[in-house]
Amino acid sequence: MGLDPTGLVGRERESADLTAFLDTVAAGGAALLLTGDPGVGKTALLDAAAELAAAQGMRVVRGSGVEYETDISFAGLHQLVVTLAPELDRLPRSSREALDVALGLGAGPAPDRIAVLNATLALFGEAAREQPLLLVVDDLHVVDDASRSAVGFVARRLGGHRIGLLGAQRTEADAPAPPTGLAEQQIAPLTDADALRLLSRRFAHLPRRILSSVARDAQGNPLALLEFAASTSVSGDRQGTAAGWGSGPGRDVRALYAARVARLPQRTRETLLLAALEGSGDIRVLEAADGPGGLDHLAPAERDHLVKVAESGRTVRFRHPLVRSAVVDGATGEQRRSAHRKLALALADQPERRGDHLARATTVPDEETAAVIESAARSSLRRGDADGAITRLRRAAELSPGRAARRRRLSQAAYIAAWVAGHLEVSHEIMREVQGEPAARSLAAAAAAGFLVLVTDGDADTAHALLKEAVELAPLPSGPLRGEWETALFTLTLASQYSGRPEHWQPLADLLAGLPEASPAAAASLARVHQYSGSVPEDLLRRLDEEIARLKDQSDADVVIRTALTASYLDRLPGCREAVTRVIRDGGAVGASMPALIFVALDDLYAGRWQPSADAAAELIALCEETGYHLFAQVGHYVAAMAAAQRGDLDACRDHCEAVWGWSQPRGLRRLENCAHQAAARAALGAADFETAYRHATAICAPGELPPFNPEALWCALDLVEAAVRTGRHAEAQRHAMALRDSGVARLSSRFALSTATVAAMTSPPEAMARCFEEALAVPGIEQWPFEVGQAHLAYGEGLRRQGRNREARVHLGAAHSRFEELGAHSWQTRAAAELRATGMTRTARGKAGEALTPQELEVARLAATGLSNPQIASRLFLSPRTVSSHLYRVFPKLGITARAELRDALQATPPGPSAGRP
Repeated sequence: MGLDPTGLVGRERESADLTAFLDTVAAGGAALLLTGDPGVGKTALLDAAAELAAAQGMRVVRGSGVEYETDISFAGLHQLVVTLAPELDRLPRSSREALDVALGLGAGPAPDRIAVLNATLALFGEAAREQPLLLVVDDLHVVDDASRSAVGFVARRLGGHRIGLLGAQRTEADAPAPPTGLAEQQIAPLTDADALRLLSRRFAHLPRRILSSVARDAQGNPLALLEFAASTSVSGDRQGTAAGWGSGPGRDVRALYAARVARLPQRTRETLLLAALEGSGDIRVLEAADGPGGLDHLAPAERDHLVKVAESGRTVRFRHPLVRSAVVDGATGEQRRSAHRKLALALADQPERRGDHLARATTVPDEETAAVIESAARSSLRRGDADGAITRLRRAAELSPGRAARRRRLSQAAYIAAWVAGHLEVSHEIMREVQGEPAARSLAAAAAAGFLVLVTDGDADTAHALLKEAVELAPLPSGPLRGEWETALFTLTLASQYSGRPEHWQPLADLLAGLPEASPAAAASLARVHQYSGSVPEDLLRRLDEEIARLKDQSDADVVIRTALTASYLDRLPGCREAVTRVIRDGGAVGASMPALIFVALDDLYAGRWQPSADAAAELIALCEETGYHLFAQVGHYVAAMAAAQRGDLDACRDHCEAVWGWSQPRGLRRLENCAHQAAARAALGAADFETAYRHATAICAPGELPPFNPEALWCALDLVEAAVRTGRHAEAQRHAMALRDSGVARLSSRFALSTATVAAMTSPPEAMARCFEEALAVPGIEQWPFEVGQAHLAYGEGLRRQGRNREARVHLGAAHSRFEELGAHSWQTRAAAELRATGMTRTARGKAGEALTPQELEVARLAATGLSNPQIASRLFLSPRTVSSHLYRVFPKLGITARAELRDALQATPPGPSAGRP
């Protein structure tokens, strides 16, 4: 059985292709997209394929793009899903809820986009369990973006499912449709011979000369051929058309449809208008909107073949998308608004769709309507539709009678555009409207404007000034901050955080003093954690851990990112990993995906997954540069610098640090400067350049001080103490170790506990050193911080070697060497190897006189060959300069040289020998 070629003149090849396509669907799934000009016959081919599929025992589900619903996420998918209610009920709860919430059929936490896509595929798989399923989607070029993503996702995963996806998409040079990734088949106009054959078959009563004239005007467009001929008399006169036929077949066919619609009874046109504006063709909605017996008025349109009611009686479909356009274009503005009002009443249980119809039904400011649309915007945001929320908030602002409400709604839209959606141009455009409003200095406006200048230009001064002024003018609410107050405080916290300057964070600290306790994701909690991490109360830690545990069910990008931001300062990122990854994978929240990438990169960095961390940082930098979020790009450079520092790639680390300094220093972003200093200190420590490490570490904070709003001071404390110890600044090291102990951060996480215990051991009296290091390495949970564990082993081994306990030292130096080798920390591995050689576990040089070199002499010679002075060598090896001089005095004659400059060549010319040890 195949498509009947007698019904589709000139489409024999396409009919055969579609028959083969359906055979493939029945065997194991396939997808195909028909493309071509309007009226070229795509819809006719879809209809023929659907009829054949039904005749072959397939289940057919149809949908179509509606140009009036392109800004409603998942409107197209809604048409396909709503007919599969029994199958939807059989899905696992998580999948069912994901679709319910995404399509506005139910309430609940916003599902991430990938969960919706997987649930969609599962639903279609369930529907195809007993018989093959054919999904037919017409006018894919005007399907909303979210539904297009779902269609593409399903189409790429049909193998083995007995599901077919057959779509049609218009191709127009002036408005090319976005790519779908589906296999495409171009539908060409009919040849002249086929056009005449079609006309002769359908309009045998018309003279040949008239048919030839019609064929010439229609240019092979099948729909134009049929409609032109149908409106032409035997004399050649054409009725129901505008003057002139040279404007293109598609436009002329629309004019013909408009004439046919105009001839219908008024009541029929009203019902058709409801169907055109409702979009999905749901008979139940149309009945509720049109009143009892309203659908009876469709009969004249059915008889004129303008619409078709499905055999199930549940949906009505227009014969061609141009019919829908003709119905809407032929209605007056008041008629359209009246239809939208009726639909809004019928959709009272679907807040977003109700709000959209109210938005189109209202022409004058009305606060009640604006509030309904704003509520619909919040619903959109909760289910992850940031673009829909922006559109609805802007419309709510247009309908706001009060200037304050208008400014607030516009500012909220601008903030969501920048923070969640990643649409900077849209945000700037909205803010230009806000700034044109009188008295535009509201909290919401300040938050949006401040956030924009901060993330794009790094202008913390302007951002802080805007927020500070707005906060001082606005009355402080008595309870927890919500709405625009919460947004304003969050942005003020970001500005103060990145600035890191007292003149910015002190006003924030003063404000925090008067605020009540808040939820872990609230701006007040973030600011307090950032201010004094060690003072975070146990109750907040407990509530934060509970909030992190709930993130698996929470995909509101804003909530996820804020929770993860607080968690990042308290070493709780691993628990947020799944949720922030969903934000990135979703793709619908580009703005939020940038901080999400930061958290993924940091989590990989801390866990020792340095290549994935560097990859995430590179992706972040590229995305930020592409979209204009230059502030977040600097954080990407910081993570990349840290990964390079720990791997020993000094050049890469330096490049990233210089990028950060070059951007942040002119802007006074001290926090970012500190980030680069942290990476530079870590790199210098790995290279055993302790003086440079100390210089960078103390650029972050002075020894013995851990200033507020300076998290890098905590994260760099271990590096500062080690650099101080190795450069002989024991008093400074002692003061800093005590400051870290007194800060109280050891109770926050195993990493902070390990760092606190390690610096205490490094600065302890010799008789207590071993005990203190053993206590540090016994801290529970430290294995999730592999690099810090390696640092502790290295410091412990170095301390033991300094005390002459070489055998014990080798155990910890060997552990450090193995740990760094596993991590790929090459410079740190080299440091551990050098320490091991100094204990006697080394390979001695052999040669004419080199056999007599002791391990200590070899190590001194190697360091001297790099250009280090005797005091510098003594500092690294915990020897006195006099001892170093004595070693070199004996090395020179053994190597047959007389000058220090000859050391490098002499050592390189000396072949390696067997391992030699010393107790």
